[in-house]
Amino acid sequence: MKAGWPTLVKEYSDKQGKKSVMRRYPLVWRLWISRFCTANAQGIGKFAIQWLATTFPNPAFALGCANTFGSLGTILSGYIFGWLSDNFSPVVLMVSGNLVGAIFTVFIGFMLQSHPSIASLISLVFLWNVFTAITTAASRTLVPQTVDKGDLPKVNGWMGVISPIQQFLSKGFAGVLIATGLFHAFLAAGIVMLLSVLSLFHRRPYPQRPTGVRAHRKKTVFLSGIHIVWSSSPLRRMVIYTSIQNFGFSFFLGEYVLFLKHVRHFSVVDIGVGLSTATIGTVASLVIGPRMLRTRVKPLMLLSPLLISAGIAVISLVASMSGFIGGLTLLELGSGFANQTVALIRQRIAPIESMGATTGALNLLHSVLVPVALGLAALIAIHYGTAVTLTIAWVLVLLSTVFAWRLSASVSDYLKPD
Repeated sequence: MKAGWPTLVKEYSDKQGKKSVMRRYPLVWRLWISRFCTANAQGIGKFAIQWLATTFPNPAFALGCANTFGSLGTILSGYIFGWLSDNFSPVVLMVSGNLVGAIFTVFIGFMLQSHPSIASLISLVFLWNVFTAITTAASRTLVPQTVDKGDLPKVNGWMGVISPIQQFLSKGFAGVLIATGLFHAFLAAGIVMLLSVLSLFHRRPYPQRPTGVRAHRKKTVFLSGIHIVWSSSPLRRMVIYTSIQNFGFSFFLGEYVLFLKHVRHFSVVDIGVGLSTATIGTVASLVIGPRMLRTRVKPLMLLSPLLISAGIAVISLVASMSGFIGGLTLLELGSGFANQTVALIRQRIAPIESMGATTGALNLLHSVLVPVALGLAALIAIHYGTAVTLTIAWVLVLLSTVFAWRLSASVSDYLKPD
């Protein structure tokens, strides 16, 4: 007697389940390499831009302009390219973005070295953030389109490994490169971004989950992502929580390089080594986070802002290299927890066929206050010093704990394993 269709499906699923994640989803490994290269290129380029801004006559103003207008490029383009990745091939978008981004990264280094004006800094950083946002938006759409829902935490863990390796390599490497010549850093970033393209080329097509994604792509409208987010109570609460946390965190991100250079008198190599060493916190978050997501969602979500706040406070108050590394380690641990939680909530709640648009909408909404925060941080740094901006940063992040508690209560069911 022949086995019925349900039995055959179950047998096939059991065989697939015994395979490793990499064998079941060939795209994951290629995407991992591409994202790894792109993340390193962006890490080197971002550090180079931050350090260049601190060399201007009024560094707080230059840094504020670069951060504010650069973030606008990321926010605006992130939504557009997120929507495009639902309607067009995310792989084509990634290849296009990395090719253009690689060429432009070298160009931005040449231009800023030859013509280091505020106007050129603002315009070039804005465009650089636009190009690098293409890859980020497309890659976030590819994973949930390719991977089964039950395997997302495991695959997210694989993707999460990129962050500590990238931080360890790119920050320390960027510090050494900048010390030998600023253009060297931009040239290296462009070459690494170009390498990320090679991993995406393959003679076989990319597999996708049988969810009707392709059939629905043509029906994805431009504002669908915002509608999905606003129609979901858990996603709305997540936007409120992340907006407040990002607002406070931006005070730190906008001025910490200037604070370490002018207040702590660290060299660019010192800062790079400190950022690389703090990878310990990111690694710890990847080990602890996935387990806590399954059993202790509320404690994990509350712990995230507390650790980030504590890390910024230690950096601003302890005047030593050990204080800098210790504070960064706490900050990276908290950031890792927050990123894992937010990513899993998005992947579990957002519809597969509109994942790109929803991701773009979430990034847009929870980052809409970031340019405001970066601008305020620069003004406060100009008039009162960078130490004050860092104090404001950890206080604001600490306040976001209240909203983390409310969010954890509404999403705990979504984060339970199937």
